[in-house]
Amino acid sequence: MTLLKRCAYLIVLGVLFVGCTTAPTLSQSDVFETYGEIASFRKRLAEDESNGLFNLAPEGFRKAENKLNQAISLGRSKKDEAVADTMREGRVILDKAEADAITTKSLMREVLEARRLAIAAEADTIMADQFKALDKKLRQAAEQVEQGDLEAAKKWRPEMLEGYSEVELEALKQDATENARYDISQAIKSEADEYAPKTLKLAREELALAIAVLETNRTQRTKAKNHALEASKQARRSIELTELIKEFDNREYTSEDVLLWYQKQLAQINESTDERLPFDLPNHEVVKVLQDKLANYAELRKTELATRIDLQTRLAAVERQNQEAQARFDKIQDLFSAEEANVYRQGHNILLEMRAFNFPSGGTDIQAENFELLDKIVTAIKSFPSPDVVVSGHTDSVGGDETNRTLSQQRAETVASFLEKVGGVERTRLTAIGYGEARPVANNETEIGRKSNRRIEVLIINE
Repeated sequence: MTLLKRCAYLIVLGVLFVGCTTAPTLSQSDVFETYGEIASFRKRLAEDESNGLFNLAPEGFRKAENKLNQAISLGRSKKDEAVADTMREGRVILDKAEADAITTKSLMREVLEARRLAIAAEADTIMADQFKALDKKLRQAAEQVEQGDLEAAKKWRPEMLEGYSEVELEALKQDATENARYDISQAIKSEADEYAPKTLKLAREELALAIAVLETNRTQRTKAKNHALEASKQARRSIELTELIKEFDNREYTSEDVLLWYQKQLAQINESTDERLPFDLPNHEVVKVLQDKLANYAELRKTELATRIDLQTRLAAVERQNQEAQARFDKIQDLFSAEEANVYRQGHNILLEMRAFNFPSGGTDIQAENFELLDKIVTAIKSFPSPDVVVSGHTDSVGGDETNRTLSQQRAETVASFLEKVGGVERTRLTAIGYGEARPVANNETEIGRKSNRRIEVLIINE
């Protein structure tokens, strides 16, 4: 082979080698434009995260994100078949993650509401460590749901419900009373405990009242802050009194000196009026001149005292009622397994979301397999002295609106009839309502979601 031919051959080989080693790859934005299934999967994940589902099925969504990243990497190399396989696997994983998240959301409905209220009170910032610890427990419960252990997940509810409620209340207290606590601490440092103990006591009482308002009704933040402001004023007043008494001591004031100083202060207050104070009269006559100007303030203080006593009485009554309601709720909750029903407390009322109550397709007859569950519902109702009961039927979105509404109404009436004729519940206290597909608790686009939406709910009203 001539030198010229060898050179030409080497050049051709080089071009081929460079072409093989520098195969074009797609940018990430190109991948989303080229592979619609990747873009759709990414959008679905983003919506789930925006809806707060990631914490409700953390392991499943982590795996789904991994599959998305794998698909993007394969797409950049234009490996079409591998992309298709990875996306099929990803959709299976994401379907399960969403279903698990729906289950967790239903199982932890009250916990998630308590968490929302805690965030609204800025507990995630003010009580950051405690809040993170509670969120960790929520993720652990969600992981147990993912593993299918609903009973284990259910056991977390009381602890988390109490925990989120406590951090919400503590955050509200700290936000409302921070300045008052500081002012009282400064008064103590100034020795007001020794020189102005009565005034400092008033400050402490106002602080306690601010806290009591929040413990009774957490929405009364303005009222609590007003009491905290009064606590600050009294604390600062005790500091001023302490400094004044110390000044009298340093100047070695006699009793007469103190009284003359007192009359001078009254005279200064009275300077803006036309009438001079009659210091040649008994002190009560002098005070009477100014007393009328303070009448409105005195009436306000009297009203506040009455309010404080009434608040303490109502707080004790509310606490007693809450304890009784919680004890009844715990008893009813223990009647049902996680597979049978979700039990929710709504104030003094109880909502039973029946998960295991089944009707034949398109039918309204109660199946024998449901008799035991119905007996438990009757037991729950009879835990109350004379409750009203609302039975509501719900369907999925398959079929027409009117058909679903009619079917759900008939099923609700069938259950209500059983509660009357077999359970002994007075008919006048029973209401049956069919909502059809109008109140879904899950996504109707999946079989798991549709199954969750086909349900009977029993609301036991004790208010």
